[in-house]
Formats: sequence, C-alpha cells, structure tokens
Amino acid sequence: MTYFLLGIILLGIILLAAPVYLGYDSPEKRIKVRWLGLTIAWRLGREKSAKPKKPKKNSESRIDEEKSYSLRVMRSLWRQRDLVRELIRKLLELALEVCRTLSFRDSVAAISLPDPMLNGMFYAVISNIDLQEVHLSVNFEERNYAKIRVTVYPYRVVGKLALFLLDFPYIRTIRLAWALKKQYRAG
Repeated sequence: MTYFLLGIILLGIILLAAPVYLGYDSPEKRIKVRWLGLTIAWRLGREKSAKPKKPKKNSESRIDEEKSYSLRVMRSLWRQRDLVRELIRKLLELALEVCRTLSFRDSVAAISLPDPMLNGMFYAVISNIDLQEVHLSVNFEERNYAKIRVTVYPYRVVGKLALFLLDFPYIRTIRLAWALKKQYRAG
C-alpha cells in the first residue's frame, strides 16, 4: 500500500514538474503543445462549410425579449457591482500572476497596423519597452508575423490557482448565478 501511495505521489510530482511547451507560428497557422514527449498540433483558419440559415420567426419580438433580459441581467450585476468588481480584480490578478510564470524563448513578432500614423505611434511605444525574451517590432509593410515559443511550468500555475481558489467568494457568486438563472427562466 505504501508503494502504491509513493507511486502516486511520484507520478503527481512528475506531472507537475514537467514543463509544457506551447508554440504558435503564423506563417504555418499552427499551434503546437508538447508535454512529456507528446506533441499535439492544431491548424488554424480552416473554414467550415456554411450551413443554410433558417429564417427566424418573429425576429422583432425575440430582439425585444433579448433586450429585456439583458437589461435585467445588467440590473442584477449593477446591484452586485462590488462582487463583480472583486471577481474581475481577482481574475485579472490571476491572469497576471500566470503570465509572470511564463518563460518565452525564440519569440518574434512583427506587427503592422492599417494606419501608418498608428504604426508610428506603436513603434514609439515598442521602442521604449525592454522585452528581453521577445523580439517585438513594428513593420510598415502591412505584414503581420508571429513565432512564439512559451514554456509553462504546471507547478507554478497550480500554486497560483490554489491561492486564487482559496480566496474565491463562492457563496456570493453562487447566489448571483442563481439570481441570473431565475431571471432567465422568468424571461
């Protein structure tokens, strides 16, 4: 029994300590994920076949119902604005903490905006930012390019996520979700 328990602990340590490599390459339009020797790749930009849309009946009444439901949801969120503000703040903090754990390598991005004036302003901003792990540039040739390689260490992310979950306002969030669900059913 102790060997089984030690094996599970060792497996957990290996799974959390093994880095996850993420990659994006814009010319190939591909995302790659590599973890524990397994590589999975997805191609982006495939267009799905368009299905013929059925004409909707009573589109004006449906729009009115959606507007009234949206207004009720906004009122509920406004009444609970302290909770909503707290949730947004906590989620942004979690995202920032997770971004701090990322390790970039061999990452290059060249960005071009449609307006040359915006390109110039963006170039001024980019030239004053010191990114050591990412080579970010602005080109004026209307070509966007990105090749990004990121290493994620799961144990770092799990630690940040655990701290987030320990301090999450569960009961107030569930009450808000129930109130929104009741409004949806009433509408």
